[in-house]
Amino acid sequence: MQSHQDWELIVVDDGSTDGTRARIESLDPRIRYIEQSNQGVYVARNTGLRAARGRFVTFMDSDDEWLPHFLALTTAFLNAHPDRHWVTTEFVEDLGDGSPPILHDRHDIGVLYDGFARAIRSRALLLPTGVKDDYLRVYDRKRIVGAWGRAIVESLGRPDAMVYEGMLFQHMRWGYLNWLPVTMCRREAIAQIGPFATRTRSAADYHFLARLAREFPASMIAVPSAIKYERAAGNQPLAQAHLATGSGAYRFEVNKLGFFDELFAGPDCTDEETLRLRRHYCLAAGHRALALGLRQDAIGYLRQAAAWQRGLWVAWPRLALARLVPGDAAAGRLYSGWIRGTDVLRRLLTGRLSPATALRKALRRVLKPSAPLHQMQGEGQTVTDAALDSFQQSRAR
Repeated sequence: MQSHQDWELIVVDDGSTDGTRARIESLDPRIRYIEQSNQGVYVARNTGLRAARGRFVTFMDSDDEWLPHFLALTTAFLNAHPDRHWVTTEFVEDLGDGSPPILHDRHDIGVLYDGFARAIRSRALLLPTGVKDDYLRVYDRKRIVGAWGRAIVESLGRPDAMVYEGMLFQHMRWGYLNWLPVTMCRREAIAQIGPFATRTRSAADYHFLARLAREFPASMIAVPSAIKYERAAGNQPLAQAHLATGSGAYRFEVNKLGFFDELFAGPDCTDEETLRLRRHYCLAAGHRALALGLRQDAIGYLRQAAAWQRGLWVAWPRLALARLVPGDAAAGRLYSGWIRGTDVLRRLLTGRLSPATALRKALRRVLKPSAPLHQMQGEGQTVTDAALDSFQQSRAR
């Protein structure tokens, strides 16, 4: 439940068959239900945008959870800063495997993107001498949360919480610098940048956030305000295609590359750093395609990626495999086995995996192959079940 009570929740049912309408209509009069045929998440979000009546708009997926202060904190910021068009916060990711939650986006900027930048010999994310705050790799400045949010952050035990600000657009080349479910926007900001792109079924949130960052300065409150779950209740994998490691992951890489080209690397692009970055994105798409046995797609992306540069030379042996192994299925199986084997060897050599555990997992794989995540539709709860149960439990408390 949210501490801020002035809200409306628009549930867009995108062609589900799990009885969502009957379950939510009696929950709360502030919940509005809209039903449409299955057209994908971005059409559903645009439907919700058209129906929304509030001054501020945010989005929530059914496998994620806002912490109780999210609406209060973000609306307080926008009310106190009429010149700001959007605000975002930190969030934590629960992988559901017993490992500690991951704090985003500090982890992404300081570990993933900084390492990526160094790999392509970019100095774009280097910190000034003596500065250790990873957020200042992408934001221009920071200041302590003011009177508008002082009571909220103190109640959370975070009296020193900071707000980071700056123009993020060029840094969006590295990937997601914020997450849609913890981003609150003014309606007029969305009217200016336009709705979600609907030509794809994944990665359009990256496109939306990048356009937002291109038009308006970013403000990020460094307080975790939501949990992103990768598992449903009972520790079952969420039945959602975007979490799959197969075709869903491949389509995501291809779609994100398309949006990257539109935003940063169009046909007239001559910036060497951006073009090197594009090669890495082509490598990611080629890797996914080859693992699926899509040889011709893999060849196309790997040819664009291959170069005798750090991190890119690995495209050459993959390209050779895709060209030389006869048959799509055979190439996919061989490549998947190669990747799995090298990963096991790396973990054995670094001590992150014991020989006994490796042997046990290998025997389990041989004796009882596991189904791909995107085929586990009948196992455990659906994401809608999990979300509704969570809402009902919070009301009961």
